[in-house]
Amino acid sequence: MNYLYLLIHPVKFFKQLLDREKLSLLIPIIILIIISIFSGLIAGNAVSTMNIGIAADQMATIKWITVGTGIFSGFIGLGIAVVVKAGILNFVLNKMGGAGKFKTAVYVIGLSYFPKIIQSILNLIFQKPIDVSKAYAFDWVAFLGGVFSIFNIWQIIITIIGLSVVYGVAYKKTAIPVIGLEVLAAGLSLGTSLLATNSMSGISTTGVK
Repeated sequence: MNYLYLLIHPVKFFKQLLDREKLSLLIPIIILIIISIFSGLIAGNAVSTMNIGIAADQMATIKWITVGTGIFSGFIGLGIAVVVKAGILNFVLNKMGGAGKFKTAVYVIGLSYFPKIIQSILNLIFQKPIDVSKAYAFDWVAFLGGVFSIFNIWQIIITIIGLSVVYGVAYKKTAIPVIGLEVLAAGLSLGTSLLATNSMSGISTTGVK
């Protein structure tokens, strides 16, 4: 398959899937691995910028442990997200009159994550040091920026186009469950982040007392 079409002509790219008898998940897996590697590096750099009074050799060890943990947990988290999204959207689109398979949904959704590679590269290049004094404050700007970033929108558009083509469902109908699932995921992420921030703030305040 010509993966350049995914950038310049996604409709044509996904129409090629309809003619394939076998589908390999290698490329989606590679995409998730690359994103996970960058996520681990970003996490490691974030830890190394924190001025918490730890010796340089100990901080270096902590940094690389954070990188490894970030890569592993990032890949597992992304893998679960792709499988869950694929399962839900495969079920919904088939109920809406489409005709597709779970593996195909995994392939499409996995490929849709490739804009996140560009986002991860930019985040690594322009990463800012962490201000420990503000570590427990929820950053609404960062959260909303992530939800409405061009890369997230790009990913959603690719998902809609890909699933619409391979399932034979109109773009508008496909957009309903895709966007609905993204809104639900954003809501869960917001709730979890706020809960974690409040918990950490409470622990920090208790520690100070």
